[in-house]
Amino acid sequence: MTLPPYVIKIMETLNSHNKEAYAVGGCVRDLLLEQPPTDFDVATSALPREIMAIFPKTVPTGIKHGTVTVFMDGVPVEVSTFKGLDIGQGSLSEDLRHRDFTINAIAIDAARVIYDPFGGREDLREKIIRSPLNQSRERFQEDPLRMLRAIRFAVCLGFTLHPSVTEAMAECYPSISQVSIERIREELNKILVSDRPSLGIRLLLEHNLLEYIIPEAMPMVGFDQYNKNHDKDVFQHALAVLDGVPPRLNVRWAAFLHDIGKPATFTRDEKGVGHFYGHHLKGQEITRQILERLRYDHKTIEDITTLVGAHMTRFARFRNANLKKLVSQVGEHNLQDLYDLQKADILGSAPPFDFTSLEEMQAEIEQILREKHPLTIEDLAVNGYDLMEIGIEPGPGMGKLLNQLLEIVLEEPQKNNRGTLLELSKKLSQQMQ
Repeated sequence: MTLPPYVIKIMETLNSHNKEAYAVGGCVRDLLLEQPPTDFDVATSALPREIMAIFPKTVPTGIKHGTVTVFMDGVPVEVSTFKGLDIGQGSLSEDLRHRDFTINAIAIDAARVIYDPFGGREDLREKIIRSPLNQSRERFQEDPLRMLRAIRFAVCLGFTLHPSVTEAMAECYPSISQVSIERIREELNKILVSDRPSLGIRLLLEHNLLEYIIPEAMPMVGFDQYNKNHDKDVFQHALAVLDGVPPRLNVRWAAFLHDIGKPATFTRDEKGVGHFYGHHLKGQEITRQILERLRYDHKTIEDITTLVGAHMTRFARFRNANLKKLVSQVGEHNLQDLYDLQKADILGSAPPFDFTSLEEMQAEIEQILREKHPLTIEDLAVNGYDLMEIGIEPGPGMGKLLNQLLEIVLEEPQKNNRGTLLELSKKLSQQMQ
């Protein structure tokens, strides 16, 4: 097990001031699993003010909780005082006892001596997630996010939840509502881009967390589609599609939520066959609601809702101009995600799997891109400054006018020249007055 020189230097510096110091937590777990740690944490008997006095370059990032960021050889390392009832009254054993899981409650010193008082290495070998002394209830009460972390570790590491963990979840799951939405979102992100995202969603459902985090998903569970094209209920289909797309966050979210509008749009015809007219539009609406509550950034929300709204486009019979409108609306940067989503949607439905319409649509789009057709307002031969020169004032009206010009150019690309578009702008502007 190899610790980076800058981490050893921090520990040895603390030792030289008669302070205990150990690498702890996820970095030790990853090293034991022979995986590269993303970062390193050090626990010490030194108080925050002592840490800041010992090292020349520090930032008091979490000083209220006993954490100082130390910069060693230009690398930031979080150095924290042992956790106890009060800062400065803890010990290594007490600190490790309060860690979330045994696999994260292992320490190593500068001489590479391992401290493992709660059997973390054995749990790594046995692939078990449990808390030190099986005190999961206490750990979840301290921080309910640990329930999500348990599921995330189980999914990402391929481990099993110990009965003491699942029993504690059965009692503590309502407290997940106390956790900040940003922290929940980060755990969801890690679950969704894992190798087994559907397992993560199933575990969230099984342990009553899904209904608190994404209540809008619950109507999908067990919802029979009454359609020969589907051999799974809406939820099981969504999970199959989720597993079928690449591990990119946007397309993973779109895969899970692409049919979330189905329960709200369900009808059955006289033969008893189920239909979901407009479910992609309802799904867009619900998806936006979910992502806004989870406080994703605007671009992420727009891209994911666009994918949900466009996932049925392979069934359309597009004229060339309408196909260009589709590319314009979806955005070239979203096309690969859309193709991957539609392919997984087919594979997640009942066989036989027919990719003909998808392949035809993709081929036509690729040809449009190769021929470099104008597809966005940025591709127009005029811009806002050109329109201002002919007396059109900036504002919503100008934006509407540029969109009208784009509609014309999508139909008739030969009109994408400055003179023609300025003449059209004058006429359209007069009509709008």
